[in-house]
Amino acid sequence: MKPPDSKGADGTTQTELAAVRPSKITRTTPPAMQAVRTLTAAGSGAQLLDDDDEPVTEVGIRDVGFGAAPRHAPKRDRAVLLRMDGVLAGQVHVLDRRTFRIGRHPKNDFRIDDSGISRFHACIEWGNDRHSIEDLESRNGTYVGGSMVTRKELSDGDSIQLGPRVSFRYSWTDANQEALFQRLYESSTRDALTGAYNRKHFEERLSAEIAFALRHNADVALILFDIDHFKRVNDSYGHQAGDAVLRQLTLTAGRRLRTEDVLARFGGEEFAVILRGTTTLGAGLVAERLRALVAVLPVIVEGKPIPVTISAGCASLESCTERTAQELIAVADRRLYRAKHAGRNRVDATE
Repeated sequence: MKPPDSKGADGTTQTELAAVRPSKITRTTPPAMQAVRTLTAAGSGAQLLDDDDEPVTEVGIRDVGFGAAPRHAPKRDRAVLLRMDGVLAGQVHVLDRRTFRIGRHPKNDFRIDDSGISRFHACIEWGNDRHSIEDLESRNGTYVGGSMVTRKELSDGDSIQLGPRVSFRYSWTDANQEALFQRLYESSTRDALTGAYNRKHFEERLSAEIAFALRHNADVALILFDIDHFKRVNDSYGHQAGDAVLRQLTLTAGRRLRTEDVLARFGGEEFAVILRGTTTLGAGLVAERLRALVAVLPVIVEGKPIPVTISAGCASLESCTERTAQELIAVADRRLYRAKHAGRNRVDATE
């Protein structure tokens, strides 16, 4: 004979409880752990394991009627090109519904300075709810997935190569992921304190700019400058004030430079500026404008003005017996040293 149901304190019978219970309950998962497990295993088909490596049936809060919030995948509503080569690897270019032209000529929407890229190399167009790439009779070809193409519709994840060296990944993404891509690129190339480019990116860009100048029989200049008596700033006002001075100097210098110029933190309180198509004389004029501006703009920290001056040394490929990055840095550094020993708060651009 079947034993009668026993009742709990609330009068509920065992049969009634069984009707709302899952067939197997290992444990009830707290809400925070349930969220972590859901995000980790969603869509993967993975089996969750307990601490004793036994399969766990995720029950509890959702299964007994409280209900989990519905999950909606972010809307992938934009296409981007992710740069995959060279010093600009990780750079993000958002594609819209317009024609997007790529090549060496300044009139392109996306200009690439590479000898393997034609003046007007390729274009990406929108039509029939998707992007297509078209080769513009380039000298070295356009490739998608490793195959040369004349015109091809693009799919999410396609690899694109222009000429022998320049490559991208075509990807559909959402606003959050695009922002993440941008942050990752910035963190890999920027100095965390000042926002100027970091030393590694500076060295890569300087080598690339010198190669460009040599190919085109052009010049490139370098300014090295640092803050005069920076140790006194830290000793007198504290390291937080010193950090504020470095950030303000970066902001001031960045506003006075061209878009194509590269401002980098070279180390400590020393900075570097790469100037494309500029002679030593031109670099000296830029450095003098920066020096004069910094000298009349004290940094305000907690209501207190901190006077700041800089010294600078300038050089260009014309100044170098060997047209290399190492030689260009060495010449600019010698002139910076001369400027500091001549009294500081000055620029040395003399041959």
